[in-house]
Parts: sequence; C-alpha cells; structure tokens
Amino acid sequence: MKKFSTKLNVQLIAEVLSAFDIEHIVLSPGSRNGSLATHFSHHPKFKTYSIVDERSAGFVALGMAQQLRKPVVVCCTSGSALVNYYPAVTEAFYQNVPLIVLSADRPEHLTDQFDGQTIRQKKVFEAHIISEVQLSEDESTETLTQNLGLIKKAIAESIQKSGPVHINMPFSEPLYEFQESIDIHFDQFEIPKNQKTEIDVSSFSERWNSAQKKLVLVGLQFPNLRLNELIQQLADDDSVVVMTETTSNLHSPRFFNKIDSVIYSLSEETLENHKPEILLTVGQNVVSKKIKAFLRNHKPKQHWHLDPYWQPDTFQCLTDKIISDPVEFLEKFVSEIIQQPSHYYNDWNSLRVEKEKLQKEFAENTGFSDFKVFEKIIETLPENIDLQYSNSSAIRYAQLFDHRSDIRVFCNRGTSGIDGSTSTAAGAAMADKRQTVLISGDIAFFYDSNGLWNNYIPKSFRIILINNGGGNIFKIIPGPENSGVVEKVFETTHQLNASHLAEMFGFEYLKADNLESLEQSLNGFYSKSDRPKILEVNTSEIKNEEVMREYFRIS
Repeated sequence: MKKFSTKLNVQLIAEVLSAFDIEHIVLSPGSRNGSLATHFSHHPKFKTYSIVDERSAGFVALGMAQQLRKPVVVCCTSGSALVNYYPAVTEAFYQNVPLIVLSADRPEHLTDQFDGQTIRQKKVFEAHIISEVQLSEDESTETLTQNLGLIKKAIAESIQKSGPVHINMPFSEPLYEFQESIDIHFDQFEIPKNQKTEIDVSSFSERWNSAQKKLVLVGLQFPNLRLNELIQQLADDDSVVVMTETTSNLHSPRFFNKIDSVIYSLSEETLENHKPEILLTVGQNVVSKKIKAFLRNHKPKQHWHLDPYWQPDTFQCLTDKIISDPVEFLEKFVSEIIQQPSHYYNDWNSLRVEKEKLQKEFAENTGFSDFKVFEKIIETLPENIDLQYSNSSAIRYAQLFDHRSDIRVFCNRGTSGIDGSTSTAAGAAMADKRQTVLISGDIAFFYDSNGLWNNYIPKSFRIILINNGGGNIFKIIPGPENSGVVEKVFETTHQLNASHLAEMFGFEYLKADNLESLEQSLNGFYSKSDRPKILEVNTSEIKNEEVMREYFRIS
C-alpha cells in the first residue's frame, strides 16, 4: 500500500520536483523529515537513497549531480544534521553543481528555546548558496500558492545558475499521517531561459589578431567535445599556446597538458621572455601553483576570462570578463581570428621537448614509488571510464602524466578539500553507466571512509588507494618541513590499512607493495566481479618526497 503524506506542503514540494523532472533524492535518516522521506520513497517518480552520514550524503548527492548534469535532492532532519551538508554545499557552489538541499525544521517559534535538535536553520548556508527559501507551514490556499512560487524560483535558479539551493521546511507534529493518494498535481514545468547578452566578438578578435603571443589556459571543465574542437582551432595558430589541466578534459598533441613539468625550473628570464601578451582563461580552478606564480609574476597585458558563472581575478591582471558559455562565444570568435606568423608556439614546444626527454629518462630509471605507481596505474586504465581523483597529492601526481581522451577526469577542485572525495566518487558511480574508478591518497580515503557505508555502490566501482603512511604532500610542498613537527602535526603518520574497511563494507580487497605485485593486482582488476574492489598500494617505506624533488630538479 502506498503511503503519501497528508501534509499538503510535502505533496507540494514533491510534485514541483517531479514537474521539473528531478528524480534522484538522497535521504539522511531522521524523524523530523520522516514525512518527506516516506512520501518520496513511495512516490513513483523518485529514486531514493538512504545514506546515514550527512556529510557523506551531501557529497554522494554532489557526485550524482555532477554526472547527471541536473539537480539532485539531499534531504535531512532538523538540527546539526543540516550543517553536516556544508562541505558539499561549498563544493557545489564553487564547482557549479546543481544541488537542492531540503531540510526539515522545527516550528519557527521553537528556535533558540532549547528544544531538541533545533538550531537557526534559516540562512545557514547564506555565504555559499545561490538561493535560500523558508517555507511557511500553513496550508491555506494563499500560503500554498506563496510556497509554490518560492519552491519554483529556488529550483529554477539551481538549474539556470548550476549551483546549490536550500529549501527549509518547518514541520509540527504529527509527522507520520499518511493517505493512499496525492491531492496536488502539476504538468511539466518549463525552465525559464536565461537572457543572453550579445557580446561584441569583433572587439576581442581585433586585439587577438594583433598579438603575437597568446596563451590559453583551461582549468576544471566538464568533458565537452565541441569545446575541444574550438580550442583546437585556436591552437592551430603558431602565435597561440594552449595549456590544459588534467581536469580540463581537453586533449590534443598541440595542447600542453603537463604544465608543471614544463615550467617548474625555468629561469625568471626565460619566463619573462615567454609571457603572453593576451591570456585567455576558460573553466574553473587551476591546480598548478607554478602557472599561477608565472602569470602573477609575469603579467600579460590583457587577461580575458571566459565563463558563464565566475569571473575571478586569479592572476591579478584581469582586464575583460566574458560572461558567456565558452562554446557559444568561441563559435563566433574562431570565425573572426586570423592566424599570425609567430615563434611563440615553437618557443614553448622546444622547452616541452627538452623537458619530456629528461622526464622520460627519469621515469625509466625510477623504482617503486608513488611516482612509479601513478605512472603504471594511469597507463593501464581501461577504456571509457570515469576517473575520480582525491585531492592533495593524488591530483598533483595525475598532472604529471598523459591521460587518454576516452577517460573523463573529475576532482573536487571547487574548494580542493579532501573531505568528500570517496563519497563523491561513490555518488558518481551510482549515477553513471560508465565504470567509475577512484584514485585516492590514504589521508583522503580514511577521512571519508563513510563514503563506503552505502548500499547502492555498483559492483563495477573500483578504488585504488596509494597508502604512503601519511599526508606526504606536506613533505613535498615548501614550508611544513621547516616546522619541526611535520610528521606529528602535518603529515599525521599512521599504520592504517584498508583491509578491515573493505571487509566491513563488502569490497573485495587486493594489496601491492612492489611493482611486480602491482602489475599482478591490476591484471583483471577492472573486469566484471560480484563486488566492488579496493586495491591498496603501500609505498610507506619509500622516501616519495625525495623522488619528487629529484623529478623537479631534473625538469
């Protein structure tokens, strides 16, 4: 027997979500949201997932929305449960992932009255949210109409602006009264289209065509074949150099996709000679600290940033904000550009060829280490997978190696935290038919181990855990090694392994501690299985920081 809530506001929000074609709802178990959870679970239009840990649940929903490219709802009870969503909300905010946070609340008059599980929920995400609305509990026709307008506005903004919104719903008891039918129904809602601002492309093409040195830098970007083609057209000009991050999901022999490997040890004189006249940036966060330092210290005359949502002055020289979808702008722009005779590409490419020769020799002579493990893993990845990287060392190692174009790469670089990498990958695996592989460092993995406390992870999900016994990043980056407490405070050395976690959460577990066992473990690792798998690669006995210092010394 179906059980639908008798509360009209519950029916209202469910039917609005359905009318916007929103299907996936991640539920955090609780009582105050019990009428919502029950109603959603019985509703034929929704797929519900119950995730106990709210912090993990938020990232699971984010991972799903990241792949679906449409909003996913995450719903919780009142009190501190809600603020556990905050890390995922901030990541969604800066990564432009559509997320709908739906929180149940106590009646407003109980706030600050020491009632159980009651906090100030209104505007709790104010600094990192696209829209926040407070619904009224009243069920009069007038109030329901007002609530309808608020809900529609919030959801439409999540879709249009591609980001998180918060809908707060107070509930009085009784919470668990149900009926067999739904009293409220809507037809499909149309998403209001954003009004496009016409951009005078000629004002940009004229400047572009008169410059001899142009640099295009692409950061975090969802895979887009048409964008790849348009950036390729820019790159076919010898006056243009295109630098792409691993997370840009762009591929071409003309693109410089291992940025740090090229610019790491260049002299200030060389960098000054290679600075661009025009810098065009596309996409979001850039991992490489070296490219940031280069462009901040050797500023171009003009910096144009092309993005529909953000116009940051990352390099402290922004001159033009191009508020547009990159494909829409570039479709017009490339038709007006004229290739310029220039040595700029060849100058940069000569540096790349020289560096790649040294790096190839280094790789051939380097034994078992984090560096060698990443090289082996990346070169043996299966075709057509979604590859999720955890933050900190993992994504930085990834930037040193080529990734094939059939592999889609993701990483939570919105806020660059380690706190939800596993949960995000789990959510992505739940929402996408492609096989999902997570490559994670040990601190990020153990920090978010509740990401495995999830009954919906597909059997094809794979995790490769590189366990070097602590936060090795703090021995690589400058600063912490001079603190005198790097192992105790920063690196947080440990003796943990993932075998018991794998057993507890129903994963098949494999381990490797040398190149031979790594190769053996990878053989068949991605093939069909009855359970998801974890491969733990232990490099804790290796001085990985020394390997990396040597790599960049010869680069």
